[in-house]
Amino acid sequence: MREVVQMQKVQEIINSYSTTQPMQTHLRAYFKAHKEMGSRDRKVYTQLVYGYYRLKGNRPHADGWIVKAATHDTLLHAFYTFWQDKIDLPEEEDASGYFPLWDQVTDQIDTHAFIQALHQQPAVFIRCKKEAIKTVIDELTSLNYTFERDGVSIRFTQNYPLQDTQSFATGLFEIQDIASQSTRRFFQPAKNEAWWDCCAGSGGKSLLLLEEEKQIQLFVSDSRESILRNLQERFQRAGIRQYAAIIADLTQTDAAMLSSIPDMQGIIADVPCSGSGTWARTPERLSFFSQQDLDAFVQLQRTIVSQAVSKLLPGGKLIYLTCSVYKKENEDQVAWISKTFSLQLQEQAYLSFAPVGGDTLFGAVFIR
Repeated sequence: MREVVQMQKVQEIINSYSTTQPMQTHLRAYFKAHKEMGSRDRKVYTQLVYGYYRLKGNRPHADGWIVKAATHDTLLHAFYTFWQDKIDLPEEEDASGYFPLWDQVTDQIDTHAFIQALHQQPAVFIRCKKEAIKTVIDELTSLNYTFERDGVSIRFTQNYPLQDTQSFATGLFEIQDIASQSTRRFFQPAKNEAWWDCCAGSGGKSLLLLEEEKQIQLFVSDSRESILRNLQERFQRAGIRQYAAIIADLTQTDAAMLSSIPDMQGIIADVPCSGSGTWARTPERLSFFSQQDLDAFVQLQRTIVSQAVSKLLPGGKLIYLTCSVYKKENEDQVAWISKTFSLQLQEQAYLSFAPVGGDTLFGAVFIR
């Protein structure tokens, strides 16, 4: 029967998954190798696989998690009806068994809301240019997209091809999670200051920085050339021309590289981390994250910060950011940075938007 084949395919996808790549990449390759699958099949398998990881978390594998993933989904109703009395459905226990290293999660967030959000598909957010909000809304309305607006931020609970819109192509909005948008509160740049986004990625934080103050000297760096190309394309679409970009691996000591970077009034260190505050988007991580992984990120963060801080001028500002909910990557790192570099902590806070389908981020501001 169809439902038996569907179960077999989902098991095959799960059993063949390698943690060296995101599940999204794995699914794309799997569907490419199985061209007989239509769009409906791909949607069914995607929802079952992601639902399985959302519900199972760090608990042992059981096929019952696959069945439970279909509980409230109209598309998967026939699958659930067929299997519900043929496979034991596991009981959901407390968060300590569900979320890896639960005893190391901060107590500064609403953990109940955070865990509940992990069970749901997250929302999609965009940030519009102030002067373009009406144009963006008019286009979204003409496309019959359902959305909610809050200032220049727009929230979607369905996935739409937003990158195909004219507004996106002309740089009128950026696709950016609401928690990431909210990090702008930490920046507060002044005119003509020099700022360095040292782990820039595709440039989302730098774009926020420039919205706060366009007349700054902006330097961006990342260790990945391909990511910097994405940044350059993003900046071009947004009309940003005045900036300097370099490939810089701050996990390695490179005196020549550091000497090429001027001293800064502001440094944004959006460091590599567990990503645990964003696992609603990559729920497979719940099943594979370990203490060894966490400890490795902590050391990596310290290496990066140590090199970045060497370029911070007296009176300058260091913005430390993660998308983690682990104290070791956040509060403990704040204490270490303050003590090691004699920096004054000005502010630290979690930016948690789990109740509206957003991510949870952490930020701290230091002054030299």
